[in-house]
Amino acid sequence: MSAGDLGAAALRAALFLALWGTGAAAYASWRRDARALASARIAAGVGFGLVVLAAVAMMFALATHDFRILYVAENNARETPLFYSIIGLWAALEGSILLWTAILAGATAYVAFRGTAAIPRLATTALVVMFAMLTFFLLLITTPAADPFVRLALAPDNGNGPNALLQNHPLMALHPPLLYLGYVLTSVPFAYAIASLIIGEGGDRWLIATRRFALVSWALLGVGIVAGAWWSYAVLGWGGYWAWDPVENAAIMPWLTATAYLHSVMVEEKRRLLRTWNLALVIATFSLTILGTFLTRSGVVNSVHSFTQSAIGPLLLGYLVTILVLSVGLLLWRSGRLRDAGAVGAPLSREAIFLFQNVIFMVAMLTVLLGTLYPLIAEAISGAQLSIGGPYFDRVEIPLGLALLFLMGVGPQLPWHGASRATLERQFTAPLACAAGGALVAVATGTTAIGAVLTYALAAFVAATVVQEFARGIRARGVLHAEGALTAFANLFRRSGRRYGGYVVHLGIVLVALAIATSQARTVDAERTLAPGETLVIAGYAVRLDALRAVHEPQRDSVVADLEITGNGASSQLHPALVQYPSSASAVGSPGIGAGVRDDLYTILAAYDQKALSWATIRMRVIPLVSWLWLGGAVVGIGAVIAALPAPRRRIARQVPLAEAPAPAK
Repeated sequence: MSAGDLGAAALRAALFLALWGTGAAAYASWRRDARALASARIAAGVGFGLVVLAAVAMMFALATHDFRILYVAENNARETPLFYSIIGLWAALEGSILLWTAILAGATAYVAFRGTAAIPRLATTALVVMFAMLTFFLLLITTPAADPFVRLALAPDNGNGPNALLQNHPLMALHPPLLYLGYVLTSVPFAYAIASLIIGEGGDRWLIATRRFALVSWALLGVGIVAGAWWSYAVLGWGGYWAWDPVENAAIMPWLTATAYLHSVMVEEKRRLLRTWNLALVIATFSLTILGTFLTRSGVVNSVHSFTQSAIGPLLLGYLVTILVLSVGLLLWRSGRLRDAGAVGAPLSREAIFLFQNVIFMVAMLTVLLGTLYPLIAEAISGAQLSIGGPYFDRVEIPLGLALLFLMGVGPQLPWHGASRATLERQFTAPLACAAGGALVAVATGTTAIGAVLTYALAAFVAATVVQEFARGIRARGVLHAEGALTAFANLFRRSGRRYGGYVVHLGIVLVALAIATSQARTVDAERTLAPGETLVIAGYAVRLDALRAVHEPQRDSVVADLEITGNGASSQLHPALVQYPSSASAVGSPGIGAGVRDDLYTILAAYDQKALSWATIRMRVIPLVSWLWLGGAVVGIGAVIAALPAPRRRIARQVPLAEAPAPAK
């Protein structure tokens, strides 16, 4: 049996098990039948193994260049390196849906084995929802709409090879899987939320059960977005990292609603408020991930990130509409059981600030949604082709981002219910002084744009509040002198990881904000045509063209400019290139990047003498602090890991068999 036959058979068997599991889990939830639940668990576990087997079979087919499979013939070639052959699994529509389905099958198996052990009826109902979603995606990849194992009647001698942009940098191995993990894992909180509405629970058990999943999916999506910005910066050769591309917008929208949810969930835990709001945020987040999938894989938007037109678009759109109708219907039906335990406190209380923050997050998401969908709606109604670009998004989103940065520093400093004047003076005197210092630093370093100056001030404000909170935590435990600074920090993370991990996330956001503000406000550009030995001077750096040479490799041909860069205490050699792949009609730019803590030196080979290689047009950008953006993304990920760690001495609830679980109150 070939890899293609094995993969196709595994997916069809997994579809049967998903259908069986949906029925078994539904019966187990309805009748509280332990045997039906055991059957559903087996279906989830075996189904996950089968989908993983299909994904491995596709990777093997790509690695061995099995051109009898249409997907391999279209996205692989004999000269494609092994690394890019294997990650070709997510290089096009069918393979990416297969990866998506494998992650979803894993999440379903997790709910089946771990979730149902602790809160049987809620988790078993959530398992029904997970199985139903898994069934839909398995139907997609076992029908012609997105079948990755379609066979060719006559196999070609060689394939077309991957898209040139998807085999030009190893970040291709990181960015898509992180996004898919972030997207798909939002299905777990969504499934539990829907399950709580189905069985009529008005409490927060679903929220507590999925808190860690929500945090992990948010972190993976956020780090995936930063990795995507890094990929855009390193591969596309334009010197930027975010262009408000429709597919970039599709990723940022669910991240915004998920961030709002992670903040408002604390209000529900502490004050029993915002219950309906939290359910709505979870539904919105999951729905936006499906919208992003639709935009990316239907071909309705033009983007370097999106796939071509396919039959999967109408199916995904129908899936999204079904989710919205059922979810909103359930939310309205159960709204009487979701009353809050009181009212939001004074305007200067932690819960009020979190609510203001959530409103701004939603406004930010809705304005991005409007800017992304309006051209599509206008074209569908009138046929007019419109484009909404960066100026609209910058004009709207930058003020909202600054407001969120301010509230990020204010919220953790305020107590629940309200704050006295003495509390405000004690909490904000030092941070406000630091904010003034941050503004002065911005002006002193040549940053004069008002948005950038405000960003420096607010970044210093937030950083000061974080330092203040860590200092207060260490003093409260009286451990600094006895244990030392590093041990004191470790104990804070161990004892209150969720709280202090959140503060680490705030520091990561500060680094991202500083990187964006500085790189946008102080980038310097220059361009010049040079002969070998000639020099371009920019921002204190001297760029000398040493040579221009042709490089031939099995999978591509390149023209490389060898540059020597000196100045500002730096000395480096960079090699920007224009690369021609057999599958690409035009050459792909490959920038030469000298990354540094202070500046990135970004060089582009814009043009060259195609006859004698006697000259080259070199474009150079000096981009300050842009490396802090990638560092900030890593810090956000580290903070999320700390926040997701289980607390010590965690209370473990008695595991109640499904048959003994009490029925919900009527």
